[in-house]
Amino acid sequence: MEQGIAAVQPLQALFKPRLAADALDVAMHHDRAVIPLGPPQGHGIAVYGKHINAMGVVGKTLQFGRSLHAEALLSQGLNQSLEIGEDSRQDGEMGHGPNPALTDPSHNNRADQTPLQLGVMASGNGSNFEALAQAIQAGDLNARIQRLVVNNPGCGAQQRAERLGIPVSVLDHRLIKDRRELDAELVRLFRADRVELVVMAGWMRIVTEVLVSGFSDRLINIHPSLLPSFRGLDAIGQALQAGVKVTGCTVHIVTEELDAGPILAQAAVPVLDGDDHATLAKRIQEQEHLLLPKALAGLKPTWRQG
Repeated sequence: MEQGIAAVQPLQALFKPRLAADALDVAMHHDRAVIPLGPPQGHGIAVYGKHINAMGVVGKTLQFGRSLHAEALLSQGLNQSLEIGEDSRQDGEMGHGPNPALTDPSHNNRADQTPLQLGVMASGNGSNFEALAQAIQAGDLNARIQRLVVNNPGCGAQQRAERLGIPVSVLDHRLIKDRRELDAELVRLFRADRVELVVMAGWMRIVTEVLVSGFSDRLINIHPSLLPSFRGLDAIGQALQAGVKVTGCTVHIVTEELDAGPILAQAAVPVLDGDDHATLAKRIQEQEHLLLPKALAGLKPTWRQG
């Protein structure tokens, strides 16, 4: 559901009479951006003790009321901390009601742009891969998936690609045991398909400098935590063990250092009382399906210049 995501926008773009003056005043005095979080629900965001329906302020601190039913998409470079507010109630439900489409000033021009040529890598069920395909079909992402590559023969992602009519290749890591050799084959396949951007959508293998340099600044990963917290394996289990109250997912550029590349977008997900690995993973994955296509839709293909 669209309620789980909101775009960070420049303050000027939201300077309209219908917005709450309190939020705008806070933003203007603290050099922050206002984010719309969907229609009023009688509960919303607590910002410095003020209860504001369907609106938040992003800056050094983004403070969520306990009854929050939306996660915020946080853009690169803000370095927010997330804190749980003390007011309001929480009933544990998520995603109430529709959320307006993200405001994207470049959207009206996308019909005249060449679709982004994507290569996708997946190891498991492939739900993020299909979320990309669905966003493309719906017109929310101006792109084309040139090829899916999987490393587990017969995995769910491969089955989805075959059903969707998307070319798929299998590079079994059990047969190609050298990681550099596997990555070199990935580069060869994607370049042969004229892929511009490679997306690791649940690729459960650590990549080498061969792939990172082969698609420098054009290799994207989605990770189930609010990086830089909980890098590496089983980020959801790490979050539960740490007892945090907020976690989420991150879309970032891949570098040679594991889960340490520049952050493109994040979605925050509260950790609810009684959450286990399965329930938290399900809610994080729902946000991944929204976040990944929107993050890609917001990219500017600067590599096409020159």
